[in-house]
Amino acid sequence: MNSSSPYAQYDVPQNLQFKTSDIVRMGGLVCSAQISPQLLTDVLEKPNEILKATVSLNFSIASHEILIRGKIEGQRRIECARCLALAQQPYQEEFVETCSTKTEIIDIMSLVKQTLALTEDIRFLCQPECKGLCPHCGKNLNEGLCNCKPESLSPFAVLKGKFK
Repeated sequence: MNSSSPYAQYDVPQNLQFKTSDIVRMGGLVCSAQISPQLLTDVLEKPNEILKATVSLNFSIASHEILIRGKIEGQRRIECARCLALAQQPYQEEFVETCSTKTEIIDIMSLVKQTLALTEDIRFLCQPECKGLCPHCGKNLNEGLCNCKPESLSPFAVLKGKFK
């Protein structure tokens, strides 16, 4: 950050709740901060979790509004929908919000949590060719074949020996 900037020495609050009066007084704010993963434990469905998070923010002042442009990026651990293995995945999402200059506190943590919750994959795969689990013994087929006999996937397989 440029040291001649009026907000070069601004301390970003750990809870990401900014006083609107500070932002207006400085004429805007550009900052970034690491977010403790413990503050984001309730964002993703278990066993998924945020491992690392960094937020970059740009507050711009208009006549009666503050425009907030933000980017959240980091690493998360996500469970594969087929084999149930946990895999790390990078993420990067942006958000834009406006709020009134009459608002006392701007809660960025709330925006970060909403953005992360909305970007959670509905059906994450650890790899595009994931083979999943054996439906009989539960072995992860990505790690090798099991000793189970393959069954026919046809619903008419039970009729095979009935009509001769």
